[in-house]
Amino acid sequence: MATREDLHRKVDSLSEAEVERARIVIVDAVDTETSVEAILARHGEQRLSSEEFEDHFADLPSDGEG
Repeated sequence: MATREDLHRKVDSLSEAEVERARIVIVDAVDTETSVEAILARHGEQRLSSEEFEDHFADLPSDGEG
């Protein structure tokens, strides 16, 4: 495991795009709340309505289950 100083040096060497991706990984790893609502809130998302779900996924092939 890296020390705090090792982590700071690594983050300092990242590009801006890499910093954004690293932030997401670090926040997700530290935030232990794993409910669907918490995950959606962290990412600024919300559940699809039944109509939205059908609009997006109705054309997918069915395997006959469910």
